[in-house]
Amino acid sequence: MAATVLMPIASISIRACARLPPTIEERIFDTRANALADSVMYRESLATAAKSRGWTVHWYDRERVFDEARKALSADDPDAFLRTMGQTVGPPWQAKQKLAAAAALATQGVCA
Repeated sequence: MAATVLMPIASISIRACARLPPTIEERIFDTRANALADSVMYRESLATAAKSRGWTVHWYDRERVFDEARKALSADDPDAFLRTMGQTVGPPWQAKQKLAAAAALATQGVCA
């Protein structure tokens, strides 16, 4: 990622991980934990790699990220800003790109 971005990266936002049972044995027997384990390990590995590069890692809650973006923008509705951003960036601008942009905006409230 760092090699493809033209500007230096200072921080990244990663969706917060679901809580897993504390032991490996419990995780093996827990069907829900089995389904989530790969995703959790990937995000934790990504965070570790980012930190090793000196990047700040912001964990966001998918349920609250748009509200946090609204607060960071000091706007009642971040949708207009995100819509304009999507038009400027161009395709693809789908739900996952909008979520990533909201997560990045939400960190502005954390950094301010």
